[in-house]
Amino acid sequence: MRIIVCVKQFRYTYARTGRDPALNYLEPEDHINRVNPYDEAALELALRARDRLGQGEVIILTLGALAAETDLRRCLAMGADRIYQVEADAPMDAWSKSSLLTRAVKDLAADLVLCGKTSLDTGNGQIAAFMAHHLQMPFVSAITDLSIAKDDRQLRIQRKASRGSREVIACRLPAVLSVELGTVVVRMPSFADKKCALAARIKKLCYSEPNHSKITVKRVYPPRPRPKRVPAPNSGLDSYERINQLLRGSRVEKKGTLLTGTVESQVEGIMSFLTAHGFIT
Repeated sequence: MRIIVCVKQFRYTYARTGRDPALNYLEPEDHINRVNPYDEAALELALRARDRLGQGEVIILTLGALAAETDLRRCLAMGADRIYQVEADAPMDAWSKSSLLTRAVKDLAADLVLCGKTSLDTGNGQIAAFMAHHLQMPFVSAITDLSIAKDDRQLRIQRKASRGSREVIACRLPAVLSVELGTVVVRMPSFADKKCALAARIKKLCYSEPNHSKITVKRVYPPRPRPKRVPAPNSGLDSYERINQLLRGSRVEKKGTLLTGTVESQVEGIMSFLTAHGFIT
């Protein structure tokens, strides 16, 4: 049983401390290189599935330069067996990236491929679906749990559906799955495992980059402003009050009394209010 987990590296911006508007107010200290947390959740599910089976191999597959090598080695220390790096220099779209990753998956003869549902930098969530198309394998998205039967090589998958419901799906191997962040708690590696991961060798895979693309991004729009939520008028009021609520944007004005005077008189006013409304006796 060989499970491949595709792990993406990206640069995460957590602050803007610069003063130069030409650099978008960014400084070198405002970035960190890390792996995608959705892919970390996918690795955790792969390790759990291997532990339940009592056998198998979990391989980490990454594309591009080793920008977040420290985080990749931490993922190896979590319990993965090997790391493979697919070399790629030129920027590519999702279709080209999936083509390179698919070649690696075929060469490594994977029984199961896990990817994160999306990434924190681009958020397109297309790689896993494209890989399933290239590999001609079934695809299940947004899974939160996974178990593998030893005898019939069948997957039992739990995934998120609409309106908070859950689905349990049966799927035969080989397959491609995308993992939701959800409730998956990623394990922490020990110090000894981290030391072993530092000495591990990252194997490289070289492929000719695809010279064609079926998807081209024509334009990127800024995010739309979120509409303001307006609550419905109180149906217990008469029509005149409901119309007033609609005209005010359904905002209910809060009524209160301003307490003035000495501290003793303010305390007496608070106590009388609590007593009158039944909070205290």
